[in-house]
Amino acid sequence: MIRKEDIALTTHPTEHFYETKGTAYLGSVENGTLKINDEGVTFTYKNPRRGQPLVFSWEDILQAEVDVKMNGKLGQQFALILRTQAKVRFGSKEAGHLVKMISERIGKENVVRAPSILDPLRRAIRKS
Repeated sequence: MIRKEDIALTTHPTEHFYETKGTAYLGSVENGTLKINDEGVTFTYKNPRRGQPLVFSWEDILQAEVDVKMNGKLGQQFALILRTQAKVRFGSKEAGHLVKMISERIGKENVVRAPSILDPLRRAIRKS
């Protein structure tokens, strides 16, 4: 649930206008904070010793992939596909709201459903 104190609207272009707790899957699970601002998406590590924040500008993000459950609801994970064809996966309890804000910036046509484990099986059945 989105609380009023989680949202900080500002007019300064470098300030964040949405921030929530999240997880980055970068070979290992890293907890931290996801921020969406005018510059792009930023992930800040919970432990500052882990490194500098990860910053993905809007120009670098080609697509967003969203996990969709069997019942049609959005899952808690999504991935950003970058211009370098790198895929960075994130998780958050507020993934639906984050993806909606990302889609407003990159375009709704660039938000796609992530392939599931059953997709190859479904394709094989359709071909036969």
